[in-house]
Amino acid sequence: MKPSDVKKAVILAAGLGTRLDPLTRVVPKPLLPVQGVPAVERIVRLLERWGVREIAVNAHHLAAAVARYADERNKTGVAKITVSVEKEILGTGGALRPLEAFLGNDPFWFVNGDIVAESLDPVPLVEAFERSGSFASCWLVEGSGPQTVEADPEGRVCCWRSPTPGVRGTYTYAGFALLGADVRRHLPGAPFCTIVDAYENAMLAEERFVRGVVEKQAWWNDFGTLDRYLETHLALDPEGFENFPNVLMPGTRLETDAELAGCVVTGGLVGGRLVHCAAVHLSALGDRRLCAIAEALGWKPDDTAAVLLGKRGSAREFWRLVRGAQRAIAVSYDDSERAENARYVSHAHVLEDAGIRVPKVLADIPELKISAFEDLGDDSLQSRFDGTDKPEKGAAERDYRAVAEWLAGFHSRGLDAARAAGAELEEPFGPDLFAFEHSLFEDRYVKERLGLKDGLPEAVRAELGHAASLLDRAPKVLVHRDFQSSNIFFAPDGETAVIDFQGMREGPAAYDLASLVYDPYVSLSKAERNAAAAAYAKTAAGGAETAALLPQAGVQRLVQALGAYARLVSAGQRGFARHILPALSLLHGLAHEAALPGLASFTHLLMERERLMPE
Repeated sequence: MKPSDVKKAVILAAGLGTRLDPLTRVVPKPLLPVQGVPAVERIVRLLERWGVREIAVNAHHLAAAVARYADERNKTGVAKITVSVEKEILGTGGALRPLEAFLGNDPFWFVNGDIVAESLDPVPLVEAFERSGSFASCWLVEGSGPQTVEADPEGRVCCWRSPTPGVRGTYTYAGFALLGADVRRHLPGAPFCTIVDAYENAMLAEERFVRGVVEKQAWWNDFGTLDRYLETHLALDPEGFENFPNVLMPGTRLETDAELAGCVVTGGLVGGRLVHCAAVHLSALGDRRLCAIAEALGWKPDDTAAVLLGKRGSAREFWRLVRGAQRAIAVSYDDSERAENARYVSHAHVLEDAGIRVPKVLADIPELKISAFEDLGDDSLQSRFDGTDKPEKGAAERDYRAVAEWLAGFHSRGLDAARAAGAELEEPFGPDLFAFEHSLFEDRYVKERLGLKDGLPEAVRAELGHAASLLDRAPKVLVHRDFQSSNIFFAPDGETAVIDFQGMREGPAAYDLASLVYDPYVSLSKAERNAAAAAYAKTAAGGAETAALLPQAGVQRLVQALGAYARLVSAGQRGFARHILPALSLLHGLAHEAALPGLASFTHLLMERERLMPE
């Protein structure tokens, strides 16, 4: 068989592209341009050169855009493109079922729609396909990507989910395969399934193997993340970028002061400095609330770009709105389950009136549940010390001392200001709230994530209760409740400022101080923690008593954080998983410091189990 004998192909284009959010809210991932050409078009051209004349593309997310591409392509292209729209995503294997009539009994190329390939020769793939008994062959890559595919010396793929990725004999599936009709016989019965399910079923039932091919002269990359997307452009055109690659799509207008580095922009008027981000055209995004808040700022959506800063655990989404050199932070929220989300604006006014630096409220549309605030920039306490860059010697001790002193001012002025303004605060810290945080830890982390169905040992439960009782007897101040490095900023005017204060309540000052110095986001030395605690103790009224409660407060805060991380991970926010082991390590040390032997032993067990959790 020659490559030109293979006349059909399937291109997978139904994925949500969540790792490229928000770009994929505007453009489906396979239609993202690579050097000005949609990725799927590059694949279609390659297949046409190989002799393919019929192509099926599955679609789900932004399926209408994929269909428009196919309609336009069919007017001039050599191959005819058919779009298979999936109302529910069927998976890489399930996608083949609606295509039974299209595929018949012919072999076909099976290609991921989010890859870029250069210099790929189809002949070795066809030869490997024939060695497999016309079952299947695939392109494998050495030394890059996840490397979770194991193959024997004859090229037979014997494992698709290697427990030891990256070791000798492991490869990355590069998104190109040649499949025979027999593969489809082995698909599981469920509507959603993967093609790997079929491969594994065939191995077990009939000892049939996919044959892998490594083509060292070929180049491959997937662009599932912003970094990989930019890397693809840089690899294909290393001379075309002065420093960092930027991808500017039609509709983008740059002002003369624009300074971009590692950015993808789909439209809008952009000026000033933007670094390593994806900015989507607000008009194309079509988010009613974001368009309304831009207009409330006096900006036209057609002139505005939006950078997704991320989702928060309390049903909120943060965006940086960009119009030329102007910036604002938009916060959209849901208060149906978290009523506190609707209090962010009123709390901002209360704190500002008290002389506490917070982002200024620029616009508010409560009926749409969206507000706009001053953009404080990107210089957070976390960004300075989260390990990405090595800070200067003594910088952490200096900055944490300053923040601890700032916190003392927040505590001394905040409660009187909130009471004078009649601010509606959250339930104060007390036995019920402390117990709720213990339950969150037990139910969401211990039981659900780690599978320890018996939950907390009674000794641990008693120790947590004792620590909470000590905190409950402490004098009450206005507690921020999430006073961690990601919520503390150094504004362009040099002032320290705080965000994410919608959960303020009365409680022990030690809870906030512990949130600062026992923060899983930043690794501090004992000396740096002690310096911050000493600065607070020296500055705040009753500061020495607060510092003395730090071990108990740290235990309480970390228990709450672990429960919250587990809940967020289970809800799809996988990035929070990386903070779990640091939190457990801090909790283990504090358990010893606070003389809680049951908790110390239990956290040791939790760390052992957490290390076995899949990434």
